[in-house]
Amino acid sequence: MKDNKESVEEPELIDFHPDHEKHLCHITSLRNMKTVGRLAKDAQYLCTICGRAAKDSVNLCEPAKV
Repeated sequence: MKDNKESVEEPELIDFHPDHEKHLCHITSLRNMKTVGRLAKDAQYLCTICGRAAKDSVNLCEPAKV
C-alpha cells in the first residue's frame, strides 16, 4: 500500500526484463499481426502474465509449457 501520494509509480513489466521486443505482448502492441500469427502457430507455451500463446518460449514474458 502506498502512503505517499508523491511516490513514483511502479515501472511497467517491460522495464524489468531483457528482450521484451521479442515477446508477443510487445509485438501485439505494435499491431504486427502477421508476426503474431506466425509466432503463435502451433503454440506450445502460454504466458502466465498475459495469457498469450507461442510456439517458442522466448516469445513470452513468463512462459509455461502447455
